[in-house]
Amino acid sequence: MSDSVTKTTLALFLIAACASGNVVAQMHDGMDLGEISLSGKTPESIILLWPTYSYHLARLMISKYGQPAEATDHSLVWLDNGPWKRTVVYRVPPGERALGRSRGRLEQSVAYRVPTGQLDALARFDKDIEADVKAGRLTARSDDESLNFLSLNLADEILQGLRTAREASDFRRDALRLRDAGKSSPYLDGLMFVKSGRPPDPESPD
Repeated sequence: MSDSVTKTTLALFLIAACASGNVVAQMHDGMDLGEISLSGKTPESIILLWPTYSYHLARLMISKYGQPAEATDHSLVWLDNGPWKRTVVYRVPPGERALGRSRGRLEQSVAYRVPTGQLDALARFDKDIEADVKAGRLTARSDDESLNFLSLNLADEILQGLRTAREASDFRRDALRLRDAGKSSPYLDGLMFVKSGRPPDPESPD
């Protein structure tokens, strides 16, 4: 059977699977986006070809926040979803394997008036937290929304001078250990510095 016939057959199979909702998780691994061309792509059809963890993370975000504002073969993007200014789920973590570490598949940003006095301490705490003073934005990257909540809550406390980088690192380690033991924490459940479920406007004088 020729390569073109094989590709067409596989594409038709994927379309049928998407329509019926019967998707096998093992399909997501080891498939090259360049091998299949689907017309009329939707976020659901795009993520069929993603690695298993990225697929399930994208499904979780769709279930929680609805359809993304943007969808490409490599990422889904939500804008102003819940407490977030922007949420991105990546097919492959940006900068994967760079310096021997992954930057995470889930990037989430909150509007935040960033003080400059503790930026060095924030960098010592977590290099994957980006504080953009000019844009008024604080961004975390991981593979887990609850970890992004935890990291940004601690980033806020560092920026406000309430914790040192070492204290924040120790707290995060302990909080994750307790979570793994089945215990909850408000640091993991939402953004504690956001009032009424919405982030502060960095341009607001209040």
